[in-house]
Amino acid sequence: MDKPASIDEYLAGVPEDQRAALEKLRANIKAAAPRATETISYGMPAFKDHGTLVGFAAFKDHISFFPMSVTVIEAHREELEPYRTSKGTIQFKADKPLPAALVKKLVRERLEENTGGKRSRKPATSRERYPMPDYVERELEGRGLMDAYGRRPPYQQNDYIGWITRAKQEATRQKRLEQMLGELEAGDAYMNMPYHPKLSKPN
Repeated sequence: MDKPASIDEYLAGVPEDQRAALEKLRANIKAAAPRATETISYGMPAFKDHGTLVGFAAFKDHISFFPMSVTVIEAHREELEPYRTSKGTIQFKADKPLPAALVKKLVRERLEENTGGKRSRKPATSRERYPMPDYVERELEGRGLMDAYGRRPPYQQNDYIGWITRAKQEATRQKRLEQMLGELEAGDAYMNMPYHPKLSKPN
C-alpha cells in the first residue's frame, strides 16, 4: 500500500482478519499507555510516549508487534514461548493474538524504560548486566563513538553488549559489533529498529 498518513488509514488497507486483530492490539496498547500518541513511523503504526514506545505491522503470513526492546522480550521469554520472536519483534497469527494482559504488561514496561522508571516486579535475574569487553571499548574509542554510546539509554547499552558477547562464532560477534557501531554512527537506529532520541536543550 502507499504510505499511510494515519493508523486508521493503515488499518483500512489490511485484510479484515488482520485488521480485527490489529484493532484489538491497538486498543490494548492505548489502555496501557493512554497518553501515548499515534503516528506512522517507517510506514508502520507506532505509538510515542517519551520517545518511540511500540509499533505493529501486518505482513502476508503474520502480524508483528514491536516492543522495540530486547530486554523486555527476554524478561517474558516463557510467556512468549508460543510465538516467534527476534530481537525487538514478536510475531503472531491473526487467529492467535497476543493475550491482552501480556500486551499491556509489555507496553507498561516499555513506558518505564522510556521514562527511566524501575520495573519492581521484574526478577533481578532477568536484568543481567553485561560488562563491556576490552575489544568493544577499543572499537568505540577508535571510531570516536564512545560519546554516542554513552548517550544511549542504559537498556540499549546493555542489550548491545549482551547481544555481541553472546555470539558463539567470532564472525557473528564481529558482525554484531559492526552493526552496533553503524547504528551509533547513524544515530537513528537501534537493533535494526527506528530510534528517535529526545533532544536535550542546549545550556
